Formats: sequence, structure tokens, C-alpha cells
Amino acid sequence: MTEISRYGVIATTEANDIYDILAEEVRLLGYTTLDSGLAGAQLDELSQLFNRAELEYDAEATDRGYDLSKINERDTIRLLPMVCPNFWEVVFNRPLHALLSRLLGGYFILNQVNGLINRGHQSKYHQAQYHRDLPYQHFTSSRPLAINALFALDDFTIENGSTRVIPGTHHREAFPPDEVVRRLETHLTVKRGTFIVLDCMVYHAGSTNKTDKNRRAINHVFTIPMLRQQFHIPSVLGEAPDFTEQQKKILGYGLDEFRSVGDWFKSRLPKVK
Repeated sequence: MTEISRYGVIATTEANDIYDILAEEVRLLGYTTLDSGLAGAQLDELSQLFNRAELEYDAEATDRGYDLSKINERDTIRLLPMVCPNFWEVVFNRPLHALLSRLLGGYFILNQVNGLINRGHQSKYHQAQYHRDLPYQHFTSSRPLAINALFALDDFTIENGSTRVIPGTHHREAFPPDEVVRRLETHLTVKRGTFIVLDCMVYHAGSTNKTDKNRRAINHVFTIPMLRQQFHIPSVLGEAPDFTEQQKKILGYGLDEFRSVGDWFKSRLPKVK
């Protein structure tokens, strides 16, 4: 392929593969899209499991005495893989982690993983409001602190409530004027099985679903280790013997705060083999 013509350029960013290219798109625009590589049969199975998980989650909440509608939790399945372990394969998707390593470096953790339901013919959708996934924060950083990987379990279309972004707003501290939003907002329409990957500081929103079918997705947020998790996943999972040491690291094992100086001293002792 012919090199892009230029002059007066003394510094460039190299791209050795598709993940370098997509990472640079995130750095410049605040978003990109990534094919998960999951086949149609796998997506069909996950689709059925998602619907089953929604029913199980609602039933468990009811057994605990909670009405999800009354506490504005009806459209979210918190820690989805704890309801249905099959969704761990999406959390640890290889193409996704190849991209995350370019954006967040060699050490990042899972902050949250929630199933999201944008219901058909819903008059009001909370996520249709522009927001950052580190809400209430107004600062910029030279590198991403957190990455949102929104996995489309259904096709995202204009009609069923596709994600909207305001490109480049992860470089600006304040929310832009309304007219600028109207001029710049971009609808991300993708096929099921695609990750919409966002710098968590880029302003984005869902849209109202005008169809008669639910539009479902799984929201993953990965962060640098110094940001706390939405749920302390190691406490929820326990010893988690089925995960590799690298997977446990991503899930947040080994990041507990020390409760005393004595605990700190114990952590410095050589590990007994």
C-alpha cells in the first residue's frame, strides 16, 4: 500500500498490526469498533443464555425482597457472568485483550461487567443521556485510565437505540455546547458480536429503542489498577480455582488495601514455595 504523502513531519506513530491501528483510533477519536471473532452459533447461544440470566436475576432479586423496577435496576444485570458463567468468555475475549494491552499497558483490571437491556418501545432510557463512564469527572489525561468495551449481543441500529459518541471529547474537560453536540454526534451502528470500544472519558449515550424488540449488550469497563472496582470481584468469586493466575490478576486479585502496617510487612516476606 502506498505511503501517505507528508512533509515537515519528524515524529510519527507506528502501527504494526490491526490492534495498533484501532488503539490509535481510540486515542484520536475516543472510540473504535472491534470484531470479537465469535461465530453465529456462539452468539445464538449467548443470546439465549442472556435471556435466561435476566429471568434468574429478576427471580433472585425478588427472593431477596427487591423490586428491580422500583429501584431503577430492571434494565441491568449486575456482574452478569456470576449469573451465567458462559459470559466469562466474553470478558476474556482474546482480540479485546490484545487491544486493551495497547491502550492500558500490561496491567489492567476488570472494573465492572453488566448486562444492559434497551427495551423496545421504551419511552425513556436512562443511558440515552450523555455521560462519561467515569461520571462527574472533568479532567483529561495523556493516556487512557479506563476503557469501555460494549459488546453488542444484537445488531445496533438507528432504530433500536445505537450508541452515540461525541468524537474527541476525551481531550476536553467540559461538556461541549449543545449545538456542537448536534453537529458532531456520531451514531455507531454495528453487527452483533462487535465490541464498541471507548475511552471512558469520551462523552457517549445510548438512544431510544423505537422497535418492538429489546436491544441487548454487555458493558465491560477495564481500568488501570489504581481505580477501584464497582464490585470487589475477588470477594464475590472467592478462591476462583477455575481461573488462570493472569485472569485472576485482571479480576482484581492481589489488590486489597492493607488494613495495618503489620499486614504490609507480611506482604513483603518471601513467598514460601
